[in-house]
Amino acid sequence: METRNDIYHLSAWRGEFTHPEIERGYRQHNQLTFARHLRRCLVVWLVLLLLFGLLDYPALGVSTEFAIVAGLRLATAVLLLALFFQLKSKPELATEGYAVTAIEVFGFVLFFFLYFIRHDIVSWIIGVVAMLIISLYVFVSNRVYLSTLAACFGIAGMLYSVWLNGFGAPELIGLLFMLSLPTVVGFFTALRLQTVQRQQYALFKQVSSINRNLQNEIKQREALEAELKRQATTDPLTGLLNRRQYEMLFNRERERCTRQEKHISLCVADLDYFKRINDTYGHDVGDLALRHVADLFNRMLRQSDVLGRYGGEEFVLILPDTDLDQAADVVNRLREALQASTLKIPSGEIRLTATFGLAQVAGAEKHIDSVIKRADRALYDGKAAGRNRVMTA
Repeated sequence: METRNDIYHLSAWRGEFTHPEIERGYRQHNQLTFARHLRRCLVVWLVLLLLFGLLDYPALGVSTEFAIVAGLRLATAVLLLALFFQLKSKPELATEGYAVTAIEVFGFVLFFFLYFIRHDIVSWIIGVVAMLIISLYVFVSNRVYLSTLAACFGIAGMLYSVWLNGFGAPELIGLLFMLSLPTVVGFFTALRLQTVQRQQYALFKQVSSINRNLQNEIKQREALEAELKRQATTDPLTGLLNRRQYEMLFNRERERCTRQEKHISLCVADLDYFKRINDTYGHDVGDLALRHVADLFNRMLRQSDVLGRYGGEEFVLILPDTDLDQAADVVNRLREALQASTLKIPSGEIRLTATFGLAQVAGAEKHIDSVIKRADRALYDGKAAGRNRVMTA
């Protein structure tokens, strides 16, 4: 199994990640930046190519040599322009390096021809080739090994051109040393630069990964806290508020309504013949019936109303800013909606009804238990009167 350090391992002589996916990700991450830098380099290269071309005509005049050099310069300029515009739509060409390497090789060919044609600037041409070699490494965005291949082609081509021109071993050795020096300097400079760039990318990816892990842990912790809070405040079967939570909300709403001189009512609802449902259809259907009632009531109540499970088949409904008559209207709508609804079960469907006991909180009542007791008495009166009705205390 690869560790984090393994996947970000760098080749000592290429300055690239040894892991292909990481190297591909690095190039994709930087391709727009490299493409912009390479486009600027191409513009400078094109300007210098044309400016130095102005010196060819005074030296060569109208001749075959001038036509050859002009043709090579023009071909190089076309290649530079083609790559310049291609980089807009294909920025990956900047990080792949093959296209720019091909143009570098073609540029060297131009200097080989200039060496044979422009005898007046032979030493200058060799110096420019040396500068071109180090420029390939330092200024042009390219991969180290591709720049090295282009540099080796330039060195080999110049040595061959000098040899064809009749120079002997001492001159060739001196030329080799002169061109090898910028190659070595450029190679290690570019190698160091690209290694540092990739180390920064590796650090960026590692920090990003750590941040993502931290964010995921934070989200998981927040989700866990929310779940623990939900479990601590809600009934697991119906999802309604449990006794502790609706008592806390009752106390808060009672204090608010007392300050604002508003009414608050409380209702206890009990499903009719719930034991018969459990005995006939099983406890699974009984649980389904409780969830059905909870969902129906939740949909019909205001956001400010409080609905909780009191226990068994009983529910508690707290109606802030509502007097007894208004509460009776609300609860009657709940009763009618429940009576009109059907609960689908595997063997068919069943209808549910409930009996409701309703009480308005008196000014002296400071605890929910006394209000529930009054509502419970009204509820039992409703059961005795035939069920499926709303009774007030």
